[in-house]
Amino acid sequence: MSKIPEIVVVNGHGLGEYCDVKRIPLPGETCTAYNRRAAMDAGKGTNVACAIGRLGGSVSFVAKCGVDQCGELGFQWLADSNVDASYYWLDPSIESCLGLCIIAENGENLLLDFDDDLHAIQPDEVERVVRKLKGAKFLVSGFAQSVESGLAACRTGKELGMYTLLNPSPMRDGLKLPEMPYVDVLCVNEGESYELSGTNPDEKTGWEELGRKLLEQYKCKAIVMTLGADGSAGITAEEAWRCPPVQVEMVDETGAGDGFLAAVTYCLSRGKTLKEAMEWANVYAAYTVTKSGSLEFYPWKKEIPEIFRGFGKEELVF
Repeated sequence: MSKIPEIVVVNGHGLGEYCDVKRIPLPGETCTAYNRRAAMDAGKGTNVACAIGRLGGSVSFVAKCGVDQCGELGFQWLADSNVDASYYWLDPSIESCLGLCIIAENGENLLLDFDDDLHAIQPDEVERVVRKLKGAKFLVSGFAQSVESGLAACRTGKELGMYTLLNPSPMRDGLKLPEMPYVDVLCVNEGESYELSGTNPDEKTGWEELGRKLLEQYKCKAIVMTLGADGSAGITAEEAWRCPPVQVEMVDETGAGDGFLAAVTYCLSRGKTLKEAMEWANVYAAYTVTKSGSLEFYPWKKEIPEIFRGFGKEELVF
């Protein structure tokens, strides 16, 4: 690596399989799945890094994977998307992480991760590598690795002066997170907000109240909450706002959250405010759900003006 990147992504790499169902099954229900297939889907960490790279961001990916097709495809997809892979490596002692995405006819999905925390980058490895990347301005992490690895990335990044973003997904059973004052943006969806705040979903709590509960509980600087077809919302100690959705016919929501997080990070790296970044990311994510797949369809920077025009939106100029 010839220079320190502007953005560092620390998270897991894996390989995804897909299958289709008529609708997402109810608890205890047996359903018929069909059209099982492999896809260009690398999991949360690689998806975010590649999406940023395609937009023209200076980005490095930190992760490890097994010595197999999954690991080798990681190198290929990162290189093709202009992502620095100096700190992505293959370890013959571990197995690659796999996932299954179940897609309903209405575009809703159910994601199953077969991850093993011992087969992903460990907290001591995270801290060692992030310190080598001192000088980067932004760090994005999540839990497609051990929870402690995701937290270690943000703690170390903040110590080194980076602006940190954390997506606590996939959610673990019984997850108990500490106060995280070293996280600048906690990026969650509405369901995760209920779970992390200990709020009963049947109460139909509003997004601002949920966000303020999360701020109080975890001491983060800001909450970014994706609301599906209702857009997204931002909550800080000083203000709260909602970014309206872009109306589209959803084909497949797989990878939309990863794309949204990548777009927010990229915009922040270009000097946009958090609200501006979310508005831009709403358009980006709306485009991704019109495609059947994730990484394969993340757009390149040259495609962005046409995408915005197609939605009747004026692109924020970078």
